Amino acid sequence: MKRLLMISVTIALLMVTGGSGIAGPPSAAGLPTSIFAGGNVPAASNYTLVAWSELGMHCIDGKDYRVFSVLPPFNTIHAQLFKKGEPPVQITSGVTITYQAMPDTNGSMNSNSSKKTNFWTWAGKLFLASPPPDTGLAGYKTQSKVPQPMTYNAAAGYWEGVGIPTVPYDDKGKFNPFPMAALVARDPGGNVLAVAKIVLPVSDEMTCTNCHASGSDPAAEPAAGWVNYPDPARDVKANILRKHDDRFDITPYLGQLQTNGWTYKSTLLKTVTSGTPVLCAACHSDNALGLPGLTGIGSLSSDMHLLHGPQVNPANGLTLDQNPDDLNSCYLCHPGPVTKCKRGAMNKVNCQNCHGTVSHAGDPNRNPWFIEPSCQMCHNNSLRYDTAFDNNGLWRQTTDQTFATNPDVPIQGADLYRFSLGHGSVYCGACHNSPHAEFPSLQANDNVYPIALQKYAAKITECSVCHTSGLTATPNGGPHGIHIIGQAWVNAHPDYVENHGHQACAYCHGADYRGLALSVAKVSRTFTGEGGKKKTFPAGHQFNCYDCHNGPNGGG
Repeated sequence: MKRLLMISVTIALLMVTGGSGIAGPPSAAGLPTSIFAGGNVPAASNYTLVAWSELGMHCIDGKDYRVFSVLPPFNTIHAQLFKKGEPPVQITSGVTITYQAMPDTNGSMNSNSSKKTNFWTWAGKLFLASPPPDTGLAGYKTQSKVPQPMTYNAAAGYWEGVGIPTVPYDDKGKFNPFPMAALVARDPGGNVLAVAKIVLPVSDEMTCTNCHASGSDPAAEPAAGWVNYPDPARDVKANILRKHDDRFDITPYLGQLQTNGWTYKSTLLKTVTSGTPVLCAACHSDNALGLPGLTGIGSLSSDMHLLHGPQVNPANGLTLDQNPDDLNSCYLCHPGPVTKCKRGAMNKVNCQNCHGTVSHAGDPNRNPWFIEPSCQMCHNNSLRYDTAFDNNGLWRQTTDQTFATNPDVPIQGADLYRFSLGHGSVYCGACHNSPHAEFPSLQANDNVYPIALQKYAAKITECSVCHTSGLTATPNGGPHGIHIIGQAWVNAHPDYVENHGHQACAYCHGADYRGLALSVAKVSRTFTGEGGKKKTFPAGHQFNCYDCHNGPNGGG
């Protein structure tokens, strides 16, 4: 769960500047000192701020970076500001958009990071960059009680905060992988135009301790024995490096490493005991960090998955590849049984149903973090499959573009959801949320955002979030070709059916016109039909032609 491309640019800049010239956002000088300084959002605001975290979960090494690092603290958020109207107008200048810490639904607040991790102590040796405390590798600061500026990315068409160094511990030291931030749009006078409250998901729950803690799994014990360090975090990482040294000789690569800026000893453990922590991506190419790795060494993603897929889970005696469920395979390394990062609308679908087995994810021919399962593999032709794979074990292909991601984003051959946009140039994440956290979420903090916009927890469905009452009742002008939602379509659909027929309705309402999951009501709705008769439909009802008529041919 990682940020692509931008990190590579960032690290390159930091290396060129020797680690001190942090390329980042504009100065926070002159910004208000509290979320609502300058006034609360007007009750009838003419603006809508949509926002989302780029990733459903960002993994980090946590509190201790003195042994090795897989990932730095690096959360990225995006926002788009619209002035309501017909059509809504995206605002790209003449305003400020900031982010700052806020209490979550349980009162937990996370307003600093530098007091909770030693990342800044070791960043120079790991990433060859030395940002000040509570400043990330891209120059953006930790969410705090002081608003921090976001920057407009004209090429992408959104405001962004890149590489915010968030950690999963609140200000009382409690583990919380779902801290919240308030994004606030203001006019030049400091008046609040709109607010969006979102999650900055982050977790250090990579439970390597199950196998690599001293005295744990005998199969993982290094040849020289466990290191038996008293500090658990240092212990497990040192055991991993000692085991790595058993299997792989790094001496042929020391020259390449030194040329690239890393001075390592003859073994990884000796490197650490001499005072230099190890960056995995210094040797293994990693699209998460944008680092190319060394010639002759596989990518971090491929090597990690291929190495661990055949390993036996000591809890049940099955290999990770053989385990069909998340808890006994993917969640042993990815966050995790406590974090439960897969919390969105597809939370009941196992990771393997989309990504394949652990070894499948390690296919060396796959470009990690770019070639991923896409929405249309399951969502096509009125259907919702529970696996992205066809009967031949290949990712399902379809010509149906109704729910398709954009092709060739962010690079040729990729079609990543989180880089895709659709209706009105709104990014998919603005309405559906981040990957693995799609609305409605099992996590209450995620649901604060859609509830604020439309008063219920679901993907953004209400046209009124961005549109005004003057919106034309088109049959297919909405997201994914949907008609306008609400009473306006109740009034308009008889004329449409009379003039165009009802065949187009079948995609969402079913071939028998008795409803599908695509026509389900996310919230109770009351409509007024012919003769002023009102009818109420409960949440979960699948709208169909028999609700008010005798089928698609009318009457009733």
